[in-house]
Amino acid sequence: MPDQRDLLKFGGSTDALSLLALGSAFWACGPYTPGAFSMDWKIATGGLAAVGTLHIGKRIINWYHNGRHAIESNLEIDSADPIFPASDGEQPPDSALLGYITNSGKPFWMPLVSSAGFREEDPSNDHMAILGMSGMGKTVAANFLMYQQLMDGGGIFFVDGKIDNKNIDNLWQLLRYTGREDDLVIIHPGDPAISNRYNPLLFGDADEVASRIMATVPLTTGKAGADYYRKSATQALMAVIAALQRGGYAYTAADLSLLLSSPTELDKLPNLPGIRNTAEGRTAALFINRFRVPNKAGGTMINVEKVKDLFGGIGGRLGMMGSGKFGEVVNTTKPDINIFDCLTQNKVVYVPLPTMGKEETASDFAKLFIGDYRTALSWIQVMPEERRPRPSTLVFLDEPGSYIAENWDRIFEQARSARQRIVLSPQTKGNLDTISENLFNKVVGNCANKMFFGLGDQDTAEYGADFIGQQVSVLRTLSETMSDSASEASTDLAGSGAASGGAGTSYGEREQEMYRVSADDLKALDKGECLFTRNGQHYYHIRVPLLSFSADFKKWAGPFRVWAPDDPKRPRPYRSDYGLMERMDAVIKADEEYVKAQFPKGGNFNQKKQTSEEPESDQKPSGRTPSGGRRRTGNSNT
Repeated sequence: MPDQRDLLKFGGSTDALSLLALGSAFWACGPYTPGAFSMDWKIATGGLAAVGTLHIGKRIINWYHNGRHAIESNLEIDSADPIFPASDGEQPPDSALLGYITNSGKPFWMPLVSSAGFREEDPSNDHMAILGMSGMGKTVAANFLMYQQLMDGGGIFFVDGKIDNKNIDNLWQLLRYTGREDDLVIIHPGDPAISNRYNPLLFGDADEVASRIMATVPLTTGKAGADYYRKSATQALMAVIAALQRGGYAYTAADLSLLLSSPTELDKLPNLPGIRNTAEGRTAALFINRFRVPNKAGGTMINVEKVKDLFGGIGGRLGMMGSGKFGEVVNTTKPDINIFDCLTQNKVVYVPLPTMGKEETASDFAKLFIGDYRTALSWIQVMPEERRPRPSTLVFLDEPGSYIAENWDRIFEQARSARQRIVLSPQTKGNLDTISENLFNKVVGNCANKMFFGLGDQDTAEYGADFIGQQVSVLRTLSETMSDSASEASTDLAGSGAASGGAGTSYGEREQEMYRVSADDLKALDKGECLFTRNGQHYYHIRVPLLSFSADFKKWAGPFRVWAPDDPKRPRPYRSDYGLMERMDAVIKADEEYVKAQFPKGGNFNQKKQTSEEPESDQKPSGRTPSGGRRRTGNSNT
């Protein structure tokens, strides 16, 4: 706890005049003062003493109440003793500055999991949940944490559930200020011109990629038929992807979408060079044979309708991902980046999602990105401790209600071992409850640190009040009663009357459990104010500072620039491109001939062909760097 004597300091003209008046009154009471016993002098002496005492008394009362007005606030909430009683200008090791305690004005340092060994102050994990209405300061708090992360040399993953160009500018200015502008990576499916090229399906084993794709399909519980088709689709995807990887054919989302709807390409897949006579090729042929049916020519053919029954939804999602602006970003076999390298090299990755205008595709893209992130975490978990990210990677998931999935609880359970510090920032409890009934409890319940900004709904406010807890308090009651009555009786002989009255006062005290911080208090928090609690044990009323830069610095920083390798390479084990989309016209023609050949007498087997236009990339290099890379320059104001 900060020394309260630091808060009781006298200075300035007002304090000086008050002390002078009080001292003059003492001097005037002396027996040797001329005219000390006259009435006028006594009145003047009393006036001086009153003026000085009133002002000094007010200062002492404010000091006695723990300096509640050190930082102005509409709420008077007592905070616990700071976890790190650090003085001004001192930073405890393995900690992050959240803001300043409103009671005392002292900085509040949040302990992080120590990298040097166990400390008593260490939390159970570094994860944090930030809840609050839009515009109350959640992103401001995250920017302050990201600034400290950049100063420490750590990596950042910022997934933004909305497209806000101001966030890109703020992040770029932070990078310029800390000298880390070469670490910026942007995956922007809404604006390919300023985005790095990224393929979320190219890295990982076949089962990892298949699980990543199936994560875009909503889970259906309690339905045996749906579970059967889901497992069958997963196994078939694993077989197809394993065959492509065995043959060294690099593929894209558009390639897979077209492959899953083309009978000729499915028929040729097990016999491609590098796949023929391999275990992966035989497994792929086994699954493809499940789609074969007899034809009128006495042979067999692949029934595309059966393929669509199994892969129709998956192929459609991959087709949407591989077309338009999304396709310009992900349809590459030589990506600029991969998530594992970004994590191990402490890169700063920003992923804005166009959820307002392209909700379905943006949600699927985010799920693929998170799936790729989970795969990278699994690789980091098996690495030696000394090779894992240091400091821990800060992962900020803003507005997650538009892209969160039911299986996110596993990330929060295991990310600590991969040295990840996840910050989840939903607006309300209902944002996650709509995805799954218990998702909020599973995800937020595994965050040791929680920050509550101004809340806009009763359910989330009650959750915060319940989590902070209750304490035994004394409830005092005072009641007063008063009664008056009058009566009169009349008879033939004589009348009689009576009047009475009474009054009473009662006072009582009782102990009962009351909320430490009520739900109404959480809803009344002002912009920039928050309640922080760690493991529900203590709570702190904190004012979060706004980090901003001067106009001259913003002009010097200039527009943001994204670095990308000059000559990106095709990753292992791929040796050539599958290139199905480049051969789309030939594939469509071959499919038509395939169907006609199966019906020599002019059968009318009509198949619907799924086509898409080849995306045209408008990527333009914007210069070269001394390190041999190219930069893409963007201006968020255009």
